[in-house]
Amino acid sequence: MKRIDVIPMPNKVEYLGGETKIDPQNLSVTVCDTMDEEEYILVVEKDGVKITGGSEKAVFYGRQTLRQLGEVCPCVRIEDKPSFRYRGFMLDTVRHIFSIEDTKKLIDAAASVKMNVMHWHLTDDQGFRIYSSRRPDATFKGSVRKSSDFGRLKESGEYGGYFTAEEMKEIVDYCAERYITVIPEFDVPGHSSALLHAYPELSCKGEPVEIKTSQGIYDDILCAGKDKTFDVIFDILSDILEIFPSEYIHIGGDEAPKKRWQECPDCQKRMQKEGLRDEETLQGWFTNKIVEFLKSKGRKAIVWNESLNSGVTDRSVTVQMWMDKKKLSVDFANDGGVMINSDFFHYYCDYPYGMTPLIKTYNYNPVHRKIKDKNTVAGVEAPIWTEYINNFEHLCHMFFPRVTAVAETGWTEEKNKDAADFQRRFRIYSDILKEIGITPAQPEEWNPSVFDRAVKTVKFFSGIAKRKN
Repeated sequence: MKRIDVIPMPNKVEYLGGETKIDPQNLSVTVCDTMDEEEYILVVEKDGVKITGGSEKAVFYGRQTLRQLGEVCPCVRIEDKPSFRYRGFMLDTVRHIFSIEDTKKLIDAAASVKMNVMHWHLTDDQGFRIYSSRRPDATFKGSVRKSSDFGRLKESGEYGGYFTAEEMKEIVDYCAERYITVIPEFDVPGHSSALLHAYPELSCKGEPVEIKTSQGIYDDILCAGKDKTFDVIFDILSDILEIFPSEYIHIGGDEAPKKRWQECPDCQKRMQKEGLRDEETLQGWFTNKIVEFLKSKGRKAIVWNESLNSGVTDRSVTVQMWMDKKKLSVDFANDGGVMINSDFFHYYCDYPYGMTPLIKTYNYNPVHRKIKDKNTVAGVEAPIWTEYINNFEHLCHMFFPRVTAVAETGWTEEKNKDAADFQRRFRIYSDILKEIGITPAQPEEWNPSVFDRAVKTVKFFSGIAKRKN
């Protein structure tokens, strides 16, 4: 009997016997409010096809499954719903920008495998890509860097650009039609060189700050002791809230060195006034102040796991874990918090297949063994950072099939996963990607030998030196 070739693999498949040619005109759809919001039942029989879903979103997912079944498929009954409620991908458009049309291709691919979140990284040390009507200098001064020097990837001359409010709304609407939520990221207090270039008075020293042209972690971060810092942050967030209707806004919080805060009279005064024991706790206070602002607007925050270092992070936030040696994310989840798993060693798709082969990504279990309740893990996200990716073809090569493997982990229960079968199915599914305009990595590249892994990883990192100013 012909097997179904669907990604992600449905969680319950009953073969009814025989095959049929699917007639799209002979499809009935029903929304049933007693089912879960993302749950659907797809029945393919010789006399027709029926999709029943807990919502229009669930029906959409049923249609994605039907699309992948092909023109002729087995008669089946599929009962399906996701393993995790959050199934996302992250696109960094700061280091290198990707067009609206190419971004839509990624969205189409994500929708085809039932992903429901696009995390859009829009600000960092190397550029500010959000148009802000309240703080236009952030955009016009912060969006153009003098050059690009990301290891071996060097580009002379200015590099810049930003997304207008209309362009960002276009992406939001395009995603909404495919039941994908766009979560924008405005990274503070670290990774803020571009914003500080526009507003140097927000730095602890009050001196000019250049937009960075290379990757790294930089000492100049937003001053926590100056009230104007929050005036600017809240103005930019107000612009963001008008464009993005998402319940959650990502406010960064990663890789924020405390050197400037330790030397800053304003930050030290703030610590004394608020009764804070150290600079890590100051970042917790800083984060909570933004969280309270978002709460006042009916929104919530997502932060990277470094924000937990203070020990005072508001429990209303969701923590995105990328590298957490102390397992603070696990402690946070076990104490009633919620986390998203974007593990660096398994889910970061900008690193070579030699470092992160497909099978390593696919087999990773995002629920840490010390997590007491799986429900505290909202789900999974595959990030792609673009320091070393400056064109769409390369991005697709690095992202696919790994992002699709993450999508299957997000949807398919662990007991129903099979790495070898996934790779078989992806070879067939890749035709859909090609229709969209995406060319994935070739099968011979997915899982290099141990020797090739070492060679490829060393080659990638040679010539890449992280800089710190």
